[in-house]
Amino acid sequence: MAKRKFQSNIRETDADGRDLKLLLVDENANDLDYYTEVLRYLGYEVQPVNSYSRAAAALDRERFDLVIVDQGSADFEGRPVLSRAVEVDHHVPILVLSRTVDADCCIEALDAGAREYVQKPLTTVEVRELVTDYVKPSTLTFAGGHHPPMGMGGRNGGASDHEPLRKAS
Repeated sequence: MAKRKFQSNIRETDADGRDLKLLLVDENANDLDYYTEVLRYLGYEVQPVNSYSRAAAALDRERFDLVIVDQGSADFEGRPVLSRAVEVDHHVPILVLSRTVDADCCIEALDAGAREYVQKPLTTVEVRELVTDYVKPSTLTFAGGHHPPMGMGGRNGGASDHEPLRKAS
């Protein structure tokens, strides 16, 4: 099956007009490619990293608005990224994704500072809802400075109505 490339002319920016930057960490190449494309389609600047150690180093060099890290196995290989992200800036939301829900890893991740522990796979709509719960852009513009049509700006602000553990449908 041919790889499908998403294209978007939407940009998510913060109050200063800076593109919102996400760190995406997953050692599974297919998942990394898929979620990178989805997030870019949704208008985010994404730095995909396929190594937990390289991701932890990236957190020392750059500022991110959101960190999304894969759990890895039941041994929770994403733990060093979560720990480093919390050390660098405890205000940056961290989301842990997992193919298999492991209650011990879930509790450990949430206790260590993750905002949510979510089971993969996620659709584009689910990714958009999840990310916009934690990254509230001040503006949403199309290339050329145009504003989106009604209904495309995402959710209104407010507290998240989701539980810490989500199951993708």
